[in-house]
Amino acid sequence: MIDFLEIDEKKKKIKTLDLNDLSVEELNLYLEELKKEIERVKKEVENKRNTKKEAEKFFK
Repeated sequence: MIDFLEIDEKKKKIKTLDLNDLSVEELNLYLEELKKEIERVKKEVENKRNTKKEAEKFFK
């Protein structure tokens, strides 16, 4: 498995990948990895929203 995602720890961002260096197969693998990462982020956003809603109930 190729690890495409490289994190810049200081900026908390994914480093840009030079797509010209990748084959079509590698690009498709990269795309699938990105889709999984997007879903993971969406779930985390939803979890944080739910946590915030629950916390707000205590301060009303």
